[in-house]
Amino acid sequence: MPALPGSLFRNPGLPGLLAFVSFLAVASATAAEDENAVRLYQRGMSLIAQGEPEEALDRFNTLAARYRRSATCALALWEIYRIQEHLGDDAAAFEALNRLITEQPGHFEKAHAAQFRIALRLLGRGPESRRTLARERPAAPVAPEVLAEMLRVIIRNGPQSETGIQAHYYLGLALEKAGQKKEAVAMHEDFAENFPRHELADDAAYQCAYIAYKDWKTMRGDSPRQRESAAVSLAWFIARFPESDKGAQARSCLMEVRLAERRELLSLARYYEGRGNARAAAIYYRQIAEKFPEVVSADAELAGKVAGAVSLEAEKMVGPAR
Repeated sequence: MPALPGSLFRNPGLPGLLAFVSFLAVASATAAEDENAVRLYQRGMSLIAQGEPEEALDRFNTLAARYRRSATCALALWEIYRIQEHLGDDAAAFEALNRLITEQPGHFEKAHAAQFRIALRLLGRGPESRRTLARERPAAPVAPEVLAEMLRVIIRNGPQSETGIQAHYYLGLALEKAGQKKEAVAMHEDFAENFPRHELADDAAYQCAYIAYKDWKTMRGDSPRQRESAAVSLAWFIARFPESDKGAQARSCLMEVRLAERRELLSLARYYEGRGNARAAAIYYRQIAEKFPEVVSADAELAGKVAGAVSLEAEKMVGPAR
């Protein structure tokens, strides 16, 4: 029996006697609760051994709902998590872990990591989490918005833990998957700004540039505004993280964007040239010379066009000869 409060012995009489009786009643009720919880837990484990996980789940759910103060409640919640994963209900498994985090002292670190594994698996990232039971049926689909909220819960549960910090990065990926591109870019920018020394900082910065690049790729036509945004974002990433392992991919994307811009400028120059509008053509030839001097120097014909554009521009500025 738990030690009796010292105040009961310092205050004899009827009030002290009533307090003592009340204490004994609470202790007795707690012991009874613990005993009932243990019986439910043992019955649930027996049903698992018999190959009846859904029947076992009913027992564990009853235990977790009725005997929240019992020490056995935490054990039941772990079994609920495992069985729900086995049955393919990731949302219910996640919620069982959340109860362990918020209601059961001593289970935070392990349950927080398990929550993160669920979120990563649903996002299509990371290895499958280890489970004592294999999945019985395919997992129920989880909406991207629900997955994003799971990651927000993980962040709230441990914002400064390593798991919580990584969840910020993956929340950016989940937001993009949910179609919230502006929010995804903002999340990645915040991550790169707030955790500049983290191993995922360059990945977050790259995602900002890559989202802009993919926006340009999916637009019909050349989309100058999206193309310029992609070029600026990719150049910014390369300058800020020159040693990143994403650098080669970023440079490849930037080259593709710049080639598209060069093709468009050359196409416009030739279009106006073909229509006999030399002044309009000269504008685009000059832009080619300014943005792609290496191309002009390697192409004699193009160099001649640029020289003609420069002469025409000079003539325009000084006026026709008298």
